[in-house]
Amino acid sequence: MTFRQLGLSPQIIKACEDKGYKAPTKIQEESIVHLLRKKDLLAIAKTGTGKTAAFVLPLLQDIENQKKVQDNENIILTKLIIAPTRELVLQLEKSIKSYSKYLDIKMCSVYGGANIKPQIKKLESKVHIVIATTGRLMDLIKKNKINLTKVDTLVLDEADSMLDMGFVSDIQDILSTLTSLQQIILCSATLGPNIKKLSSQIMTNPKIIEIKSNDRVNDKIEQIAYPVTLEKKLEMLSYLIGSKNMKQVLVFCKTKANAEEIVKNLKLDGLKAASIHGDKTHGARTKAITQFKENQIRVLVATDVAARGLDIVDLFYVINFDLPFMPIDYIHRIGRTARAGKNGIAISLLDEYDIAQIREVEKYINQKIPQLDLEGFEVGTRIKMIATKKIVETKDDIKRKKTSGAFGKKKKRKEEKKIAKQRGKRIIGQRK
Repeated sequence: MTFRQLGLSPQIIKACEDKGYKAPTKIQEESIVHLLRKKDLLAIAKTGTGKTAAFVLPLLQDIENQKKVQDNENIILTKLIIAPTRELVLQLEKSIKSYSKYLDIKMCSVYGGANIKPQIKKLESKVHIVIATTGRLMDLIKKNKINLTKVDTLVLDEADSMLDMGFVSDIQDILSTLTSLQQIILCSATLGPNIKKLSSQIMTNPKIIEIKSNDRVNDKIEQIAYPVTLEKKLEMLSYLIGSKNMKQVLVFCKTKANAEEIVKNLKLDGLKAASIHGDKTHGARTKAITQFKENQIRVLVATDVAARGLDIVDLFYVINFDLPFMPIDYIHRIGRTARAGKNGIAISLLDEYDIAQIREVEKYINQKIPQLDLEGFEVGTRIKMIATKKIVETKDDIKRKKTSGAFGKKKKRKEEKKIAKQRGKRIIGQRK
């Protein structure tokens, strides 16, 4: 099947050809005609399946169809897209602009962490599409600065993430304002019980399209894990980046505090690095991402939520400094590499607290991740035995050994740094 057979305009088809699209992907083929009929859709698909185009292209076509029967000068907001993070909102805006490059379609992105006044001004100038985070959209609704009464299509992108972040009540409040709503499109990476419950509450006989794969993980990604002691984790990170001559690497960690600590120590090792996380302003996050894309910095350190929606062209390396709490987030993390049919490498650094979690990840993705020793960073007998399941570390074991700081005991490190300062030296993560 071709894009023309799906009922798309020559302008939209030309934009797709400019992006190198030869034919619709499976999800696009199954979604576009259905959505042009103004029917509800529940799309379950992972990154790289063409999911965004599957809902954006029919939205653009519908706007063009509406313009033909309405006054072309009368711009009406009819399409609302909601995403969990500002990074994903901006990525969606970029995608929509590329697909609508030959169309006269106006759009506006609204998100927190940025001045609301320019966003209000843009809305006042009239737009066809709004892409929003829930928080900023709720602010605009409360201030009576956005008119949603003519919105006929609502898209909830990465709905599973929105539910995980606790946005259910906001979604329901927003829905109550959409008095002309005809169609809901819900996109998710997984079809869990929460997604099923939400779809049953807000959708009418939705078509369910689930793009299944025998492998949960892109087979273009080479996965490697290196066991390492907690004390040498920072040192290993810098060593890997330097020894493998990684020109551009995205590093993931679980907490904001860890992200800052990692960046600080990478800089001390002479590596240009920056972080993105929830405590950073929108301007700071945008600057860091831009610098990373333009190779002005070598390492971008991110928390899971902050990195959602990141699309870095030709990114080859992803490193998990620690493993995420949820196995699904492991897939989201390493999915930043090997995009558009290219290859990539995902490396996980495993201290003794990550060993149990790597087993959960392997079970979830139905793959065994090779664990390799790195010369100079060989681990002790205990962690090897934990890794090979010869002994099982209990919660009590971990609790007794658990440290109060991000990478060790704060008090001990403070004393060590004080001594090191007096000697004119620096201590990083208790390195030898």
